[in-house]
Amino acid sequence: MKKVRLCIIGSHNSGKTSLVQRWCRPLHPIDPPKTIGIDMRSMVFDLERDNIIVQFWDCSGDESFQTLLEPYLNNTELVIICFDLTSAQSWLRAQFWIDKTMETCKTPICIIGNKLDRESERVIRQETLNRYIRSIVDRNAFYCETSAYTGENCKKTLKMCIRESLRHPVHYTVESLRKNKENSCILM
Repeated sequence: MKKVRLCIIGSHNSGKTSLVQRWCRPLHPIDPPKTIGIDMRSMVFDLERDNIIVQFWDCSGDESFQTLLEPYLNNTELVIICFDLTSAQSWLRAQFWIDKTMETCKTPICIIGNKLDRESERVIRQETLNRYIRSIVDRNAFYCETSAYTGENCKKTLKMCIRESLRHPVHYTVESLRKNKENSCILM
């Protein structure tokens, strides 16, 4: 069975844990506790009759945990950067994480604007997002909008993330692990 690791980062209250809960337990109510540090969840996803083990590394949005993230960013097939469409501050933090991820590794990035169900409260305009995404599209990044609350676009977005992850597998050798021991975090 193939396995992919997805690291999800972004500011607190952007809906990262709610998205992971929606993906892993779609029929259960969304009521996530605050993430402290890094939480790991797994699921099996059926992608065109192929079972894929998906590991989610759900990283706290608390700035005090930012120093823990680099090893996770370097050892994942895809980084998901989540922001709240109703918060300008969340969008600014997402841009910080996009830049940081692009500096740190060559991992593909999925940028997710969450809380699509609160369209009337939206502060991040589609034109702003389109302009920004066009400026980084050559850096192996793509954009989706979801609502973890209603489930809108959640499964479709996860499928896109898994497909992109499978195109960019991370291969580990004993030598590469020895070389990067201090910068690596590998969960099996």
